[in-house]
Amino acid sequence: MKKIEKNVAVFRAADPEMLRRARFIDRPNRFLVRCELDGRPVRAFLPNPGRLWEILLPGTELLLAEDGGSETRKTAFTAVAALRGESAVLLHTHTANDAAGWLIRNDRIPGLEGWTVKKREASFGHSRFDFLLEKEGRLLLLEVKSCTLFGHELAMFPDAPSDRGRKHVEELWKLAGEGYGAAVLFLVQSSRPNFFLPDFHTDPKFAQSLFRAKDRLQVFPIAVEWNNALELTGEPKLLPVPWEVYERHRGDEGDCLVLADAGENGFWAAGFRTEKLSSFAGRALRRRGKDFPFPPGEDGGVRVISIRSSCSAFQDLQNDISSFAAGEIIKDGTRYYAFKEPPMKNAGFVEMLLRRKTDLLLERLP
Repeated sequence: MKKIEKNVAVFRAADPEMLRRARFIDRPNRFLVRCELDGRPVRAFLPNPGRLWEILLPGTELLLAEDGGSETRKTAFTAVAALRGESAVLLHTHTANDAAGWLIRNDRIPGLEGWTVKKREASFGHSRFDFLLEKEGRLLLLEVKSCTLFGHELAMFPDAPSDRGRKHVEELWKLAGEGYGAAVLFLVQSSRPNFFLPDFHTDPKFAQSLFRAKDRLQVFPIAVEWNNALELTGEPKLLPVPWEVYERHRGDEGDCLVLADAGENGFWAAGFRTEKLSSFAGRALRRRGKDFPFPPGEDGGVRVISIRSSCSAFQDLQNDISSFAAGEIIKDGTRYYAFKEPPMKNAGFVEMLLRRKTDLLLERLP
């Protein structure tokens, strides 16, 4: 895959002649996807450890780069992006760093104008950071994070727990206290959102670390737009961070959605409101759906989704789940909703959850 970084008017994430369109089938593991390409199934390397549950839905169109394969590669393709209409969502995390470098070199990032890239992969303290920048004799350590989780208004990072990301933030916070310049750039892979927050639903420890570090670190949430030829288009925009939303909802109160695969007995979902979300979610995982009308068998499984919120809208959540369900059973006072297909493969159901994790938080501001 050819990358172009500087001295060109347009940044391309891949050589357009090497791109192929395919439809997503499933994801056997974190770094592998199966797709349908020209009527045949193919496997592609996915260079992204995130969950991507709101993107990788059955039938989603992906852009694959044809790499040709090698003795060290088990696939001949790399999944570079997902298409959404005329826009694309970049999935390739390493290419996101290339894009960030190009934007810096071309003074396209608000707040980082005039900085030059002195070094990539710079080691300081106990960590290695993506960039060491220089401006008028000053140095700035910069870590880049690719953000693919966003609603219509709010983007969030990370979409999966990230001990590595938290470590980077904490190390940068420490170095900033010792006099070093330090910053984090969140490259939001869509121009649609207007705000950014750390994903305190999924990784409250990362969110807490970033919140604590915000007075020392510079935080640059930058929203960019990719066209379906994987070219950066338009002007990047700096997103505000509404920390008051985080402070209001960061507690351990919220809604817990438990999803169970009961094999031949179908798929089931149940919602719960709790003031101790972390312990409740952990207990739900350990119980593996034993309380459900049809518990998962050995081949089944349970997924737990936490939605932190200080505002109780539990009845609305119940109504939303019910609108997608094929039926329901009440057991010991709890409503269990039946689905013929996995609800997380239903685009409408996923969009409902995404809205609750993102935009609904903004709507609840006083």
